[in-house]
Amino acid sequence: MTMSTKLLLTACAALAAPTEVVGFAGSPLATAAKASPLAMSPSSPEASRRDVLASVSSVAFGLATLVASPDGASAKALDLRMGPVTEASAANIKAYEASYQGVYSDPNHPEGYRIIMANGKGGATMTLSDGNGGETYKNIPVGVKDGELSFDFGFKGGPKGVAGILSDDRKFITFPDGNTWTKNKDEYDGVYKDPKYPNGYRIVRKFKGTKTITEVNDTGNPKDSVFVMGDHASLVSIPTAGFNFYNFPGIEKAEKKKATNVLSYALQAGDGMGEHADETVYVGQFSLQDKNTAFPFGTITFPDKTVWTRI
Repeated sequence: MTMSTKLLLTACAALAAPTEVVGFAGSPLATAAKASPLAMSPSSPEASRRDVLASVSSVAFGLATLVASPDGASAKALDLRMGPVTEASAANIKAYEASYQGVYSDPNHPEGYRIIMANGKGGATMTLSDGNGGETYKNIPVGVKDGELSFDFGFKGGPKGVAGILSDDRKFITFPDGNTWTKNKDEYDGVYKDPKYPNGYRIVRKFKGTKTITEVNDTGNPKDSVFVMGDHASLVSIPTAGFNFYNFPGIEKAEKKKATNVLSYALQAGDGMGEHADETVYVGQFSLQDKNTAFPFGTITFPDKTVWTRI
């Protein structure tokens, strides 16, 4: 085990000791420690350096956020296990459960994806890839009417006018042959909106393993899309998890300063490590918690107060 990993594990132990403080990850640190790879013994082969770094950074950043924001945001107010569902979360849940938009998985093409988005004209468009190096088809028209989507698969030699029935909870699309597509199977994936770019969108989906790929579009014109690679911390911590987005447009590389203590070391640990050493990193916190006053349900929140909301 390297010295840096030992230091990080020491930081974890120190950060996880309180039982009432809630970190940036949005859950009691003691609970997070039990659920995450950080709770493993230092000799555990499963506690990979990447998971340790990402998880420690998330927890440490949460402590820094809590300390730096003392204006009434008490630990109790941030405790996800207390209080009613927040107004913001309730609104997000209602909108999400009424939406068919998202990243769908097809069991017949496990390496592929289907992205369905409303086109603002009463219908939708789809981006479809079967994976395995095959072609990606974009801007495919999709009909939408009364809980039913109409697909034309003629572009890949398939049938036309195929009806897909949406489940009541909008989580599945079932076809006449019995095949069923599942929306946002990986929990964090989906179509997000950034309020700073009302005409744009962000599509987050799994790439491979813990790696992600995000389509960043500020205008709504597909020609303006930029694709950003990223990764996430262990999903064991879901309903919250830390996400990294590398070389995100407009994000400058922060100047690295010498760590002055265990906390500052943990905060810097995940920045530009390994294969991403020369890249900028934009760190966000994904949340599926509905009682969290800081991180509402279905959002990715960033330190600069940018909040993406899944639709």
